[in-house]
Amino acid sequence: MPPKEIHLDSLSIRLVSPMHIGTGTARGLVNRTIVRGRDGLAYVPGSTLKGKTRDACEALADLSGIGCRGHAAGAVEERRKCIVCRVFGGPGRPSGLRWHSAQLSPEWIEALGGRRERPFIYGQTTTRTQVQLSRVRGTAAEARLFTSELAASELTFHSRPALSGRCRLTPMEVVNDPDVYYELVLLCAGLKLLARLGGGKSRGAGECQIELPESIRVGRQEIPIERQLANVEGLALFADEVDAE
Repeated sequence: MPPKEIHLDSLSIRLVSPMHIGTGTARGLVNRTIVRGRDGLAYVPGSTLKGKTRDACEALADLSGIGCRGHAAGAVEERRKCIVCRVFGGPGRPSGLRWHSAQLSPEWIEALGGRRERPFIYGQTTTRTQVQLSRVRGTAAEARLFTSELAASELTFHSRPALSGRCRLTPMEVVNDPDVYYELVLLCAGLKLLARLGGGKSRGAGECQIELPESIRVGRQEIPIERQLANVEGLALFADEVDAE
């Protein structure tokens, strides 16, 4: 079956706790800064959304007994049969889906004073000064004080569109609902499972709530996301389905 056009119109993120998606660079007294756009506003990169969603999907696939089996070098046939690689790509098998960044919501942009051509917009971030911990000793490391910048809690981000491109879809024939596909079930469930973004989760950072639209478009057809989520248990049958192709 040839790949089909996939389009997810929107995705909304509300930060429950401050979030750190780092640049790897320092600024002034801040050792770890967050990513910002050219307009100085914080945002969530599409690569971050893809990576965290893939982590959630891999965990769900493992629980369903269909974990990724296509990472071994040269295992082209195994990657073809791997549901995670079909959606997200793998070595020698790039994904046909493009993940778009989530920008700060218009309401928050207005609350922060609107878009202005300046390098930093205040009120959207907070800082935390912490000490690095020694995992071996379980104590604070000497001379390892650092300050991190984080996007403030309660900020909301919108990705419009959130996802677009092409993906090979396998119908879930064993269910009574029409237009249910293994790959879409995994993808939608992974998005719903997103609970944290960025780093510092052991310190309570990055907790978030994800809101999805009512439907995802396949070709020209709008398919309810709830229909996909209602059939998560059927993921366990994917291996038998794909082996029969």
